[in-house]
Amino acid sequence: MRDRNGAKVFESGALNPDGSIQGNDNDADPARFEPHYTQIRSSDQVQIYESILKDSAGAVTTGLISTVGYLKDNRLLPHGFDKSTAEADVAVHGEAANDPAFGAHGHRIRYSVEVGSAPGPFQVEAELWYQPIAYRWANNLKRYDAAEPQRFNSYYDSMGGATAAVLARSCAPAPCQTDGR
Repeated sequence: MRDRNGAKVFESGALNPDGSIQGNDNDADPARFEPHYTQIRSSDQVQIYESILKDSAGAVTTGLISTVGYLKDNRLLPHGFDKSTAEADVAVHGEAANDPAFGAHGHRIRYSVEVGSAPGPFQVEAELWYQPIAYRWANNLKRYDAAEPQRFNSYYDSMGGATAAVLARSCAPAPCQTDGR
């Protein structure tokens, strides 16, 4: 969100130069993850549509061999998908399962943020980013002393902030201001 002078007043989920996402608990700590939100109130809350896997102890994992289920799966749903009748292997998991604003129509989320003394009117900008390989998934491979994961991570690290792409962008009121992107 920008004030009438174009200064940023609020931002949630910016992509860092290394490919991590500002405010994403999982990027900061592999044992945690960002919950599904119905309302964002601060910049450290980030709505991330993703699957978070769990191991047999119920801990977060990116190891496919140790995975026994989901802690969270709020990936955006295809049109016509009925989350109330979906089979377990394709179901919505976690808090999104009980969110009436999350379904095959998309997701309606509320942002309630402090603007302090910033001068209005404000411009609200929303972007939907796609990151095919998340920062945590890539960085968890760094502990392996083998040529393939080392090569993969050298590629990932060299890409940095180019590990994601904006799929959709909208501003109110339009048009969006540009800041070099």
